[in-house]
Amino acid sequence: MMTGDEPAGVPPGGGRGDMDRPLPVIDEMSSPYWEGAREHRLVLLRCPDCRVFVHPPRPSCPRCRSERLDPEEVTGRGQVYSWSVMRSPGNPGFEGRLPYAVLVVELAEQPGLFTIGNVVDCPLEDIEIGMSVEVTWERIDDTITLPQWRPAQTVGSGSAGASRA
Repeated sequence: MMTGDEPAGVPPGGGRGDMDRPLPVIDEMSSPYWEGAREHRLVLLRCPDCRVFVHPPRPSCPRCRSERLDPEEVTGRGQVYSWSVMRSPGNPGFEGRLPYAVLVVELAEQPGLFTIGNVVDCPLEDIEIGMSVEVTWERIDDTITLPQWRPAQTVGSGSAGASRA
């Protein structure tokens, strides 16, 4: 039975209780990202010197090598750059979700700025390169909320990053 906390496409109890799903380890470098996710905000590091976003988090800017990186909220909108549909078991903790898609999303803020996640609210056969997507959130527990991706809502029918909860 769905409780209303799970995004569509996620099995009931899709968090820690029903499977030994691998979860992220939060460290000093990634904490702005995960703190933002708990608040349903997509937050990435950005170099204040050359203005390039740095994701995944690392200690210095890949463009100018500055070690000054500041957290900045992004829109949570992008396009599907690539995807893979997982149909066979082999990824511990995900067997109960088969088949599922893993997306590579190019974020709107910067060409070549990529993130990954699962797609929800979308039949697998409807995924295509260039499809507009927006972030949505899967709350696992009080510490971890995962960004996931769904087809972008048309203007006026919802806001980017809106929670399904």
